[in-house]
Formats: sequence, structure tokens, C-alpha cells
Amino acid sequence: MLSRSELVRRLLDHESGFAITPIIDTESQIAEASVDLRLGPDFIVAKRATGLSTFDPAQVDDIGERIRDYQDYMRRPVGSAFYLHPGQFALARTLEYFTLPREISAEVVGRSSWGRLGLVIATAPLVQPGFKGTVTLELSNLGTVPMVLYVGVRIAQATFYEVTR
Repeated sequence: MLSRSELVRRLLDHESGFAITPIIDTESQIAEASVDLRLGPDFIVAKRATGLSTFDPAQVDDIGERIRDYQDYMRRPVGSAFYLHPGQFALARTLEYFTLPREISAEVVGRSSWGRLGLVIATAPLVQPGFKGTVTLELSNLGTVPMVLYVGVRIAQATFYEVTR
């Protein structure tokens, strides 16, 4: 695992091929073993089913269109509220854009402070070496009251590992 000092050194070295942008505050966003990631502006929200419906993975030809019928896309400006209701599922992404060199991988997990409130933040936790892009977050409210999430709030954290070949 890369330490805070090693993370900062590599992020400042423009020749390293390692970048996370935008990082607003290195003092509060970069901890001893992780980097805090913020909630981005884009959401895909699953619509509540109003009748009997199923998704059959064996019907690969029409599943893409059927999924779009049950999802809404929305974009919110930084600082604005997004409401995640009990039992609701949404896809979001990080505000930060990653560029990982071939010798660094990452693991992304939800911040425990959100988990204690009933928010499950699932990702495909392993970010492969060479990845470029934002990380998709799967958000589920397991609590009993609506949750207000603000675009730009620290919601997940990434740890980085050196890959030996």
C-alpha cells in the first residue's frame, strides 16, 4: 500500500503517469493510507416498479433497452442535493478522475461514516493498473428515512498499491 508521502510524491511527479483530479485539499483529502473521493454530478436512478417485471439475463437482445426503460439519468450541479429514498438504488460516479500507471492499482470502498447511516456504497473495488476515468459507485439506502447526498461530499476512499511484475 502506498503511504501518504509516497502518494503525494507520485501525484506531484508529472512524469509518473499517476494523477487524480481535481484534488481540492491535500491536507483533508489525502490521509495516511487513502484518498477521499467525492460524489460526482451524474446519477442513474432505478425507477420503482409499478407492475410485475423481471430481467432475464438469457434474453440478451433486449435487456439493454429494457434496463433503460427502468432508469432515469440526472445531473446535479456541485453542492446541490440528491435524495436517495429507502430501498432505492442509484449509480453515481466519483468527482475525481483517475489516471493510473501500469504499476499502480487501487481499491475503492465506501466511507464507514455513511455505512453507519444505512448507505451501502458498493463498487467493483479493484481498479486495474492503467485505468483512466471516474469510478462508478453503486448506492443503496438500506435505512428507513430518505438520505440527502450533496454533490461534492466525501463518500468513498481509495487505497493504492504498487503492482510488481
